[in-house]
Amino acid sequence: MRNPALPDMDSQTNHFSLEIPGLASLILKHDISKQVPALTEFPAEDWPNVPLVFWSFRVMVGLGVLMILAGVWSLYLRRKQKLYSNPLFLRFVLLLGPAGLIATLAGWFTTELGRQPWVIQGLMRTQDAVSSHSVSHLSLSLMMFVICYFGIFGVGYSYMMRLISKGPVAQGIENHE
Repeated sequence: MRNPALPDMDSQTNHFSLEIPGLASLILKHDISKQVPALTEFPAEDWPNVPLVFWSFRVMVGLGVLMILAGVWSLYLRRKQKLYSNPLFLRFVLLLGPAGLIATLAGWFTTELGRQPWVIQGLMRTQDAVSSHSVSHLSLSLMMFVICYFGIFGVGYSYMMRLISKGPVAQGIENHE
């Protein structure tokens, strides 16, 4: 049994697709009549890992749509003056907390995995761009990045915890008599 909505690398097709004719041409070529070349028009050794690009793009777009939905829903609830009292909405936006970061990472994966095996399309392959530095130099550099980012994360986290522990500041109208 074949799974719908999965790219099939053997038959070079998708088992399920929702297509808007000409949209890819409009986005990529800025002309609805220009044809976007198919993946099969390129040598197989120049293909990216199609399933990874396929799914990372869908994660990015899906989370983006959910974030837009949250914005529209919040406008509706704000107009009804129920923005802060709708438990379903509050749970939804709580779960969407990491969505921006995950969507950004998925977009980065789409871009970087989609360009493989090229570093510079048609000019330099990834295997030719490998650093000549030793493993110890690269490990030291990576370790320094990790230490710096944990430091930045720690400072940000402690600052947020201090703000949370203080609680909200009441902003009412003061009586000046």
